[in-house]
Amino acid sequence: MRILGVDPGSVTTGYGVIEAEREKFSALTFGVVRTDAQCAFAFRLKKIYDELRTLIERYHPERLSLETAFYGKNAQSALKLGQVRGAVLVLALNFGLDIAEYSPRELKQALTGKGNAAKEQVAFMVKKILQLSDTGMVLDASDALGLALCDALKHRAPDPSGTLHIHPVQARQNQRKSWKKFIDTHPHLILRS
Repeated sequence: MRILGVDPGSVTTGYGVIEAEREKFSALTFGVVRTDAQCAFAFRLKKIYDELRTLIERYHPERLSLETAFYGKNAQSALKLGQVRGAVLVLALNFGLDIAEYSPRELKQALTGKGNAAKEQVAFMVKKILQLSDTGMVLDASDALGLALCDALKHRAPDPSGTLHIHPVQARQNQRKSWKKFIDTHPHLILRS
């Protein structure tokens, strides 16, 4: 299954496309769409729409994993973010993609086992799971890849061995976790060199 993850932003929108096959995940592409903050907002939306459309046409994802709206103190920023999300949602619907939305807390919980993890911890886990070198990846791109991974973990096919794997996405959010417990519960996420 191919999943496009999008971390929406009016100036910088992160994206990442992954291939997910059972316990194996690989990054096909990732990066950011940067827009000129001095440009009219409608043109910025068009640039985001057009660049993501090109990605969808090239990689043919089946699903879109999008970060939910963030409610901050700045109403103007929240409105612009909502417009970016709307453009991305319409694009996904135009291509018939299944859509999933995850909060920043759900993303962090799925990849690190902690809902309050730092963005850098998410980036570290994304690089480990996808076996990416330290590419100097910007956090918007690692968040987008993380969103795609979060969706893959939630919707992956059952293990043919019949073994039930419990993932952080399915774990109780109020349960206190330690790194040792997380590693013991999720050995398939450990990459050994």
